[in-house]
This record gives sequence, C-alpha cells and structure tokens, in this order.
Amino acid sequence: MRAIGTILAALVAAGYLLACCLLAAMAIVAALGFIYPAMDLFNHIQPVLFFGLAALVLAAPLFVRFRTLRALALSIAATGLAASSAIYVPEFVAGFMSRSADTEAASTYRLMTFNVFGRNEEPQSIVDNIASEDPDFVALQEYSPGVRSVVHPLLTELYPHFQYCTGGQRAFVGLYSKLPFEPLNEDACSSSIMSQDRTARIIVRVETQAGPAFSLATTHNDWPAPVTRQAEQFAMLRDALSTVEPPLILVGDFNSTPWSYTLRGFVSSAGLTRHTFNVPTFPTLWYYLRDWRPTLPFLPIDHVMTRGEIAIHNLRTGQPSGSDHLPIIVEFSVGE
Repeated sequence: MRAIGTILAALVAAGYLLACCLLAAMAIVAALGFIYPAMDLFNHIQPVLFFGLAALVLAAPLFVRFRTLRALALSIAATGLAASSAIYVPEFVAGFMSRSADTEAASTYRLMTFNVFGRNEEPQSIVDNIASEDPDFVALQEYSPGVRSVVHPLLTELYPHFQYCTGGQRAFVGLYSKLPFEPLNEDACSSSIMSQDRTARIIVRVETQAGPAFSLATTHNDWPAPVTRQAEQFAMLRDALSTVEPPLILVGDFNSTPWSYTLRGFVSSAGLTRHTFNVPTFPTLWYYLRDWRPTLPFLPIDHVMTRGEIAIHNLRTGQPSGSDHLPIIVEFSVGE
C-alpha cells in the first residue's frame, strides 16, 4: 500500500510540475509579446495565467510531497507569476484609481456601447435595457439582421437619428442618437446586404446647441488570431481617425484586452486615452451542455477611448440582456 501511495504522490507531483511549466511558459512568452505578435496572444488570457500561477504557488505544499520537486515547482511557478504580474497587476490596480472628472459640466451626455450578440434570443430585453438607462447615444455591435428586425422599430421611437451597417458578422454595427449627427468621410459602413466587409466603423460629427461639437465613432474588430488580420484592422482604424477632428470619443468591441501590446500600441499611435481599466465585459454566456449558460465575465474587450477635450464623469457596466457581453455606460462632457 505504501508503494501505491508513493506512486500516486509521484503522479500528482508530476502533473503539478507540468501545470507549473505550462502556465509559466505562457506567462513568460506573453511578457515578451512585444518581440513577436503571435506571442502577444497569450496576454489576452492574463487573468487565467495570473490567478492560476498564484494558486499553484500557494498549493504546492498540498500537492507535492517531495521536497526537491516542490522547490522546483515553486521556482517555476513563481517565475511565471512574476512575469504575469508585470503585465496584469498595473492594469488591475489602475481599475481602482478614480479617472472621472472632478467637476460637473454644463452639459453631460450618456452613451451606451453594447455588443448585443448576433444570436440574442431576448431582443426585447435589449430595448428595455436601453430605455431604463436612457442614454443620449447607443452604439451597438453584432447588430445582426435578426436582432435588428425587432430592435430597430422600437429604438427609432426613442432615437430619431440612426445609422447601421451590414456585411460580415463584425460589420453589424449601429448608432442611435437623440441628437442629430452628420456621417463623416472616414466612415466605413456598407448598407448593402451583399457586402463582404468583415468589419465596419461609424464615425459621425455631433453638433449641439448646448455645447461644443464633437466626433463619435464605434467599431467592432475581429478576434486577435490571426494576428496580422487584427493588426491591419487597427492600422486602418488609426489612419481613419487621424483625420477626424477632435474632440473624439471612440467606443466598441475591440476583441482585444488591455494587457495586449497590440491594443496598447493602437491607443498610443492613435493619440487616444483609454478609460476602461479593469472593466470585464465578456463572456456573460458560455456554450456548454448543449446550451448557452450564464457565466462570470473576466475579459475586458469592450472599451471607451477619447482624444481631445472630453471629460469622463462616470463609467460602469450594465445588464447583459440576453447578450454574451455586458454593456458599458459612460457619462461625459465636451470642453471648449
């Protein structure tokens, strides 16, 4: 029996050491993601790496009976945890820092950005959610024809000004507004159902009597892999925004977490300021056991960014309303 117990303990220790090596290797590769874009993909799962490695460090005495093997497993897991901490912790801490404007402005606006999920089975709840939040602007992603057929007639009763795009799945974006706006030349929004565009963007100029004019943009990027595709989409968006007159507020589903060097590079090169720190929005649904089931979001892939004199007064998440994302509601004002 003692021999069997020793063998089982050795198997558990070996499995534990393998888990330490695997997670630590991914964390180290992620930290070095600035060297090669494909390595940056591991940064999108930083919460899994950070908390997984922290758990491995703490649980080593429980799972590894052999002193030498335990020291080896701890050193590997601790190295990976240090690499992950360098990327994950600054963003996590920044989420607890106040980034809202200290003073009230004469005119503030409320905007909701929401990936409504192309296969949403509760489209009426989307409208109810929007009505309860009562934003001045609503930016929608994955605004598929099936969802739009229910939502659009109801939203136009509340929002007389609108624009929506068609094409590929990521090209289904829409914008609804209580205030009139003028589409800009930097728009990339097809109205043809035959369009093969994978993504779309809506960029408009809002003129108001209550305050200065400002630009508003929304988009939906593809998933990070393949890396060349998303890099091209970020480059096209950066170039389009370069000619847009500020103040500018950009919102949408970027399918990229803030730990990614790619997203950080886009924000920097486009001269933007990101305001979504430690705001997980995805996934609120996960498909398993042959159905979509609720889960806790842990990936922040929906973002709010600004350029120019725009002050953020409040930023929070809302209710999912049948979507696999949480909406983000942001209140902002525009400076002179």
